[in-house]
Amino acid sequence: SSKRVFTDREFAAAGATITRDLSGANTIMGVKQPLNGSLLPGKNYLFFSHVIKAQPENMPLLDEVLEKKVRLIDYECIREGGGGTTPRLVAFGEFAGMSGMVNGLRGLGLRLLSLGHSTPFLSIGPTHAYTDYSTDARRALRAAGEQVARAGLPAEYSPLVVCVAGTGNVSR
Repeated sequence: SSKRVFTDREFAAAGATITRDLSGANTIMGVKQPLNGSLLPGKNYLFFSHVIKAQPENMPLLDEVLEKKVRLIDYECIREGGGGTTPRLVAFGEFAGMSGMVNGLRGLGLRLLSLGHSTPFLSIGPTHAYTDYSTDARRALRAAGEQVARAGLPAEYSPLVVCVAGTGNVSR
């Protein structure tokens, strides 16, 4: 993927072999699920497959895993002590929630701009532009919130109510 923090050049400088041919690899690791039809038969894969909940849109991937005799290690299933109800050891939910909030408010700013309204949400950058969420992104969110508190928003979009629902990692 070209959507990464480190470039191929940086990986190569750290000693990685850069190749598109993964046929020689024993284990292939990723974060997101691969494109349908791209799994290599008989390989070991680690990624978030999203098949554990049997969601219909993810079943073709599970079918491919079974058909190609792939060993799937799904990050969602790596749990403390190996138990099915114990806490997950690999979870990106909290990061997904933070990223969703930052990008959602930025997207709202862009949408309102397209409707002719300049708002403080435009000062929020995309999540990938922040090197540290806990300082940089929070500072931008706080500054936008303070501007909204001082100057308000266009009347037709006020009051703006944002609700975070749920009790999982994404909503923290």
